[in-house]
Amino acid sequence: MSQINRLDRCTGFFTGSPATLALPSRETFGHPLPRPVQEVRDLLAKRRPRAKSKAAMAVLTSCCLTAIAQAPAAALEAGVAFVSINPMEEKIATQLGGYGAREGKPAQGTLDTIYGKVILFDSGGEKSAVVTVDICSAPVCLAEETLKKAGIGGLTIDRLLIVASHTHAGLEGFSLDRRNVANNPNIGIFSEPILNFVTDRLAKALKEANSALQPVKAASGAMNLPNMNRNRRGSRFVDPQITVLRLDKADGSPYAVLVNYTAHGTFVSEHDMLVSGEWAGSMQRTVEDLLGGGVICLYANGAEGDIAPQGRSGGSNYEQAWNYGRRVGIAASRLAKDLHTERVSRFSVTSEWVTLPPRQGAPDFVKIAGAEYHVTQEQLEQMVKLLFPEKAPIYALRLDGFEMVTFPGEPICELGLAVKDALRHAGIAHPCVAALTTDGIGYILTKEEYQKSGYEVTASFYGNGLGQLMLDRAKALGLAAAAKK
Repeated sequence: MSQINRLDRCTGFFTGSPATLALPSRETFGHPLPRPVQEVRDLLAKRRPRAKSKAAMAVLTSCCLTAIAQAPAAALEAGVAFVSINPMEEKIATQLGGYGAREGKPAQGTLDTIYGKVILFDSGGEKSAVVTVDICSAPVCLAEETLKKAGIGGLTIDRLLIVASHTHAGLEGFSLDRRNVANNPNIGIFSEPILNFVTDRLAKALKEANSALQPVKAASGAMNLPNMNRNRRGSRFVDPQITVLRLDKADGSPYAVLVNYTAHGTFVSEHDMLVSGEWAGSMQRTVEDLLGGGVICLYANGAEGDIAPQGRSGGSNYEQAWNYGRRVGIAASRLAKDLHTERVSRFSVTSEWVTLPPRQGAPDFVKIAGAEYHVTQEQLEQMVKLLFPEKAPIYALRLDGFEMVTFPGEPICELGLAVKDALRHAGIAHPCVAALTTDGIGYILTKEEYQKSGYEVTASFYGNGLGQLMLDRAKALGLAAAAKK
């Protein structure tokens, strides 16, 4: 019986082809190393004439070198940790992200805890980390200042992926961004207290994860969730796939699960003023509850630039988000449960800082979004050069048949699917894309979609060539990681 059919009966809404599962290759152990060369030489001298012992010695030395070459590398280690990143716990006025119409008004309370969650890897002494946060976007200073406070030797920004969930009931990314000197409440006001609070908490989680390092095994899987998301621009491109990476402790007990699925966190509206992880927070709690054992679930959004969730059920917006997240979480947990982890034979984290095209405001910004964000055309031209960088990072994280390539903004689905297709053709069984990682450069569209205008185009600040540039660089980085043996 296929896994997808089991899910049909459990949830009542999954249909389609069986789930695709691929496990890392089984570990191949070398034979025990022979005794030291001098001991073997002495033994041979006692048993054979001197002339023959040299030939025998050459054979045994060759065997010794072969055994050394075949000996498995040290096991991949990982440590996990999580921490609340809700500034309201310290009575700090907290801006919610996603809607200019909120005009920077502070949140009125907390519906559910928002988190920063960490997986810190150690591969042969080389450290890297994935940090997921319930934030609308993650400016680069969040990574820089977290790293400085954590002070973990060998962990640099080139190996630190901070992935924002894009919840529209979490923290406003611009309230954390030191570049934000616009003083415009409709896009968010920079807050030193909020940035310090969040970076203190994330640094604490990184240090805890570093102290918890232990050997891990891994496996990945993917399946489709039909009719759960839609393209809000009317394009034919939709990514229904959910991808799961499972990490186990050496004894096989679940340690962490990373879920990748593509949908905006927009069940809430601008009138909802409670702090919440939205549907993604509900999904993570569901996975943690169903798998049990203290497992930590992390979430990375996909190429969600033009992808909205589909299938509302329930009363309030919060209840609808909870219900949707639970449905996705049930699927993710059942997929994770069926995975059988193995020792990781291929692990890498690579990055590239991409030089971006000249910054410019979109032609229709004032007409479409000017009223919501209270920005004139003259202000727009000044702001884009202050708020958005000249360079931004992309990353490729690979564990055997799993590979995640990131974008520092909101790519539309067509771009994400192109990256995944390229990796799949290169032999990666379970490719995925993470948006909004270690900086935010706005929406990333193809030239054709840029020319159609619309809301997404008004929040794209590098002209019509940005999408092709980022696609080319993301594919190149991902394929290079896929080619590593």
